[in-house]
Amino acid sequence: MTVMKYSHHANLCLVNNVISFQVEVEKKGVEVYDQYYDKFGIDDARNLVIKAYNRPNNAETLCLVVRSNFITLEAQNALLKVLEEPPESSRFIFVLPNDFSVIPTLASRFNLVEDLKNDLGESTVEFNNFLQGSYKDRLEAIDMSVKNKDHDWQRTIKSGLINHLKVNGTKIDSYQELEFVARTLLTRGASNKMLLEHMSLLLATR
Repeated sequence: MTVMKYSHHANLCLVNNVISFQVEVEKKGVEVYDQYYDKFGIDDARNLVIKAYNRPNNAETLCLVVRSNFITLEAQNALLKVLEEPPESSRFIFVLPNDFSVIPTLASRFNLVEDLKNDLGESTVEFNNFLQGSYKDRLEAIDMSVKNKDHDWQRTIKSGLINHLKVNGTKIDSYQELEFVARTLLTRGASNKMLLEHMSLLLATR
């Protein structure tokens, strides 16, 4: 877990594990609203804007923390105005996966915070644990992640695979196919279960 403090009115944290990433703000005079969304859509954006314009009941500042694995294009556009001219009493912290691309007009309104060093260690350990398993163990882990919609685990495996390919280079068997999995996994419209299973079978067991 990573603990960070924020002073900018809008911060974008790109991390590996959206749920476990720990946000710490100054407690004095701050009311914190911390919410996880599997997918942050247009209705969620509109509700967040409404909440941002409501002054906190027992504090000077309202800190709105949004954790999500995906923000729709419509939702990103709906946030442009409130992040350009935020209410004086509100601050925003968005916690998103480190491979998620925010549209440039929205990204320009954020102070960017990247937690890549911490995430690399975590993803390497998780990916190595995955490699240690048999094909059966790997497929069971994939089935469990799909059943539980555990996108954070899948994203950790993706980060681990990307690092594995960087470290070992093209000497890896089926490098091109694994690179395709790393590039495509968890992108819009991708069949994540199929890609993970394909990766599992391509990677040699130890």
